[in-house]
Amino acid sequence: MTFTGLQMMRWLAAMLVAVMHITQALSVHLTGQGHNHYWGQGSAGVDIFFVISGFVMGITTPAAAASGAERAQQAWHFLKRRLIRVLPLYWMYTGLKVALLAAVPTMASHFSLDAAHLAASLAFVPWLSPWGEVQPVLPVGWTLNFEMLFYALFALAMLLGAPRLGLCLAVFWLLMGWAQWGSAATAVNFWGSSITLEFVAGVGLARLHTLQSHWRWRPIPPEAGLLAACLGLVLMFGVPWSADDDRFLSWGLAATLLVAGAIWMEPWLQQLRATKAFQTPIAALVFLGDASFSIYLSHTFVAPGVVRAAVQLGLARPTAVGLLAALCVLLAGGLSYALLERPMTRQLLRGLMRPRLLAPAQPTHQDHPDHRTAPHAP
Repeated sequence: MTFTGLQMMRWLAAMLVAVMHITQALSVHLTGQGHNHYWGQGSAGVDIFFVISGFVMGITTPAAAASGAERAQQAWHFLKRRLIRVLPLYWMYTGLKVALLAAVPTMASHFSLDAAHLAASLAFVPWLSPWGEVQPVLPVGWTLNFEMLFYALFALAMLLGAPRLGLCLAVFWLLMGWAQWGSAATAVNFWGSSITLEFVAGVGLARLHTLQSHWRWRPIPPEAGLLAACLGLVLMFGVPWSADDDRFLSWGLAATLLVAGAIWMEPWLQQLRATKAFQTPIAALVFLGDASFSIYLSHTFVAPGVVRAAVQLGLARPTAVGLLAALCVLLAGGLSYALLERPMTRQLLRGLMRPRLLAPAQPTHQDHPDHRTAPHAP
């Protein structure tokens, strides 16, 4: 089953992050308000990505095999599939940034060719950058450091035959407690954020969905999904959260409600998708959902580049320049997906993956998030 609503949510999440960085580029290059003036609520797209990631991992992976050898193969198959989807494109865009900034260092407000920092970035290890923040060379990659931890824990649960929801929750709580007690380790303090609970929330939604299907419980009505989505939007954008508020209790819960709403409204969306008038726009949004990872990575180059070019051409209206940048972000992300990400991923999957021993409990859409964005400032 393809979850049309989740595909559309992936596109929304990527664009929230992109709009955040577009507003920052406008502040830096057009209005002169500086790097610290931007629409910070766009970072909530990350929280949506994380909940979706937990849901997709929970619903697409098979039940634990009986023997240890089969469990090991399942876990390795899972990890390989995740790495194939993430590594090539992320490494490519990281390499592109290194090359561009080595050639023109003034393109970024802060950049340093530090070998240890670059190695940690490529290995998804949280590392203190030369400019004093826990950021990889490609700053939006900070979210992938969380994704990789989640993938590793999920694979470990598969290997051990342990409850995935329980193991992830236990380790995340342990890291949060360790960080709270004053750990000096950069990685522990980074991973000890409550944002990790958003993955657990996603897995919990997947568990609920699976139980409903298995026990043939009465499905949650789409009306409840609409209510959940509306509550999520109000909680995410209608409440003036501050940087000191707990991320899971603010944007995390809001993202969980939004994702749950998208899942429960799926019958309505399927009906719309079967209606001729809505087929093309929904198909376009589904494609952009597939392209969300490419949009997420490429927009950090496109958004400031378009704004700079617009300023050079004498365009001075922030709204018009922002809309132009958003359209270019969508175009570049779609081209990156169609010409780079999709063919590269298909080729690697075809060459490196062996047929599964066990089929997934329930097939669904492509499983990459994105996932994911820049923290406070890109």
